[in-house]
Amino acid sequence: MPTVLTIAGSDPSGGAGIQADLAVFEAFGVRGLSAITAVTAQTKDEVLGVNPVAADILNQQLASASKNASIDALKIGMIGSSANVMAIILFLRSQNINHIVIDPVFKSTSGTPLLESHALKLFKESLLPLATLITPNTDEAGVLTGMRIWNVGTMKDAAQKIYSETWQLRRDKIKPLSVLIKGGHLGGDSTDVLFDGESFKEFNAKRINVPNKRGTGCRLSAAIASGLANGKSTTDAITAAKKYVEDYIRAVTSCL
Repeated sequence: MPTVLTIAGSDPSGGAGIQADLAVFEAFGVRGLSAITAVTAQTKDEVLGVNPVAADILNQQLASASKNASIDALKIGMIGSSANVMAIILFLRSQNINHIVIDPVFKSTSGTPLLESHALKLFKESLLPLATLITPNTDEAGVLTGMRIWNVGTMKDAAQKIYSETWQLRRDKIKPLSVLIKGGHLGGDSTDVLFDGESFKEFNAKRINVPNKRGTGCRLSAAIASGLANGKSTTDAITAAKKYVEDYIRAVTSCL
């Protein structure tokens, strides 16, 4: 059975973070490992508290999760602190993991900061170059690029910029790199844009009107990591992941 490790925050409501990732792994038939970067107190509507774990505790979790385990893919979500960004960088440099999906998480849906502001430079310059797939939404892509993103054209420009800046900082030029910018925060139907350094691919989906879609980004990146661990190409993994998230949103809608 393929194995996927998630490095993310804990969400007691189960809607996002580690809890959501592990549910996705089970749905995709992969073995799920986890390392918690922060303990949060939150509901489906608001974040009440964020407490990053100490870096040495994160180090111990990563060492324990990877001991005697062959990790086929890894998903990184909320990190919380600069010290934990560095802990993850050092861990990844000690491993040989083929698929590293980084979902940049800078703030919650309700606007609560989820990464220390002074950690952004380290995140961009030292962690992102270790990724094989980066999956920001348009807000996160705006933070990474300093651009205002409002349509598919600017999403493509941002994807190219993230790719170019990240590739230039990369030590390992052998593993592939792709950038997937998610368009769900824009109006109208949702279009995600994938750039692999050579060409673009668009993934289109009808918008499903749900009051709260918190955690869909977590689930999408976890589902993509699962697909990659199962041997799918990046494009096929994204397609399957988007179908999974659409089904999840519809299921949530039916329960409202």
